[in-house]
Amino acid sequence: MDGDESLSPSTGFPLLGRAYSDRFPVDHELNSYFVETYELEDELGAGGYGFVMTARHRTGGHETAVKFIIKDKVPAHAWVEDESFGRIPSEVMLVSLLEHDNIVRCLDIFEDSHYFYLVQELHGTPWVSRKKAQHQELAVPSLTPSSSCSTLDSLPLLTPHPTDTAIWESQLEQFRNGQKQPENLQPLPPPAFGRRASHDLFECIEQSRHKRLPEPQARYIFAQVIEAVHYLEQLGITHRDIKDENLVIDSDLKVKLIDFGSAVVSDPEQERPYYQMFYGTTAYAASEILQRKKYQAPPAEIWTLGVLLSFLLTGSSPFLSEDDAIHGRVSIRESIATTLSEDCLSLMQRCLEPDPSKRADIYEVRAHPWLQGTLDIECL
Repeated sequence: MDGDESLSPSTGFPLLGRAYSDRFPVDHELNSYFVETYELEDELGAGGYGFVMTARHRTGGHETAVKFIIKDKVPAHAWVEDESFGRIPSEVMLVSLLEHDNIVRCLDIFEDSHYFYLVQELHGTPWVSRKKAQHQELAVPSLTPSSSCSTLDSLPLLTPHPTDTAIWESQLEQFRNGQKQPENLQPLPPPAFGRRASHDLFECIEQSRHKRLPEPQARYIFAQVIEAVHYLEQLGITHRDIKDENLVIDSDLKVKLIDFGSAVVSDPEQERPYYQMFYGTTAYAASEILQRKKYQAPPAEIWTLGVLLSFLLTGSSPFLSEDDAIHGRVSIRESIATTLSEDCLSLMQRCLEPDPSKRADIYEVRAHPWLQGTLDIECL
């Protein structure tokens, strides 16, 4: 090791980011407390606002996912003031407070002159495409996880948006104080850095034989997503970028929602505000958004869920064109449609109602017959 390399004074671990990844600027020093606590390992993905790496806790031994958010990339309107951490991106604040079994947990927050470090639980199984896996018939609920690091898939990173901090801090405080409870139904030069296979639902679906999931698996996964959205709705939070790449999943089909960079928050007791700017993924954009109309976030979220359901069950979008999406004309290949239950298809259609005032809300979706009595994974 170079004699002039910057080291942590208490542990002797390298502080220069380039000791761990060439994505860090030359001569950039990492937060010493972070380096003493976590050992950076593989890269998971990268985007315009930063990148994600795995890191192992030096004493606890558990793996985490660390999202390095570039401060200069965060717009002026996407910052909030926190009593403990000071001025931080709204996404960091939000993720640090949410607590739900189907939402990835925040474990630690660090910062240096260049980055915020959002340390989160590393959930999910590394997946590879079916071509790289042993060719065999899928058993329910098992899929084919990968123990290799042969693929790299960019994870969606921070897409900031302003949010009303006071409102959602108040709502979360109510939950935690028991005043309100959610409804509960059931070294240099840099080494050759490793890259992990994706942990997300997109790769999980892609590796399956038909690039779509059997209905029982789809239902089990979708029900978990609905629980996360239901929890957020009660807090006045809308994620606004739910898609297969923002859902991490393990070999037991346990799902967790990630990336709250596009989330908005409002008072759940008041009429939801209208927005003009669209933050999300075009393939999942609701009819009213495609028409360039002002939109409310919750109904647009339900549309997104309908598109997600189609990807789960058919491996593709429910629409052949933008015009079809605008008018809610769902197209599913007959060879697939005939294998799906009527309840499943009716739920998809209720989510993809082109008129947002007539579209199902999260409560209707959650109570839909197709999701009632969802089987335990052991029973699938």
